[in-house]
Amino acid sequence: MKKILRKIIIKLKWWKFLFKHLGEGSFVAKTVVIYNPENIELGEKSIINEYVLLNARTNLKIGANVHISPFVIINTGELDYRKTMEAREHLDSPVIIEDGVWIGSGAIINPGVKIGENSVIGAGAVVTSDIPDNSVAVGVPARVIKKIND
Repeated sequence: MKKILRKIIIKLKWWKFLFKHLGEGSFVAKTVVIYNPENIELGEKSIINEYVLLNARTNLKIGANVHISPFVIINTGELDYRKTMEAREHLDSPVIIEDGVWIGSGAIINPGVKIGENSVIGAGAVVTSDIPDNSVAVGVPARVIKKIND
């Protein structure tokens, strides 16, 4: 048990060195795949679970108390599909996930999206546009199905 805890602590210290910001009390699972961690800000007490893919070609801001479930993909880069195959280039658009968001397993968050505070993204949802605060969004593409009342 001590050996496992030691490995987790070493991994967290490593991410703290590589991330743009790693909030106090946050957890990043050891099986997370991260591209360009220097572009990632992770708020306090947030959790990134197993097998999450963070493709941070540009800024990726994840707020405090955010829970990212297993197998989620978050992309900040895409191809410009409007050009011919030979002329296609990568585009970068930041992603912002505000405080208190919960992202269900297998969800995909596309470039340029902002997920509002205290929102829930359902398992398997594909987020292609902004989600307002206090919303539950599900489906492909994700759409708001209800508001969360405090």
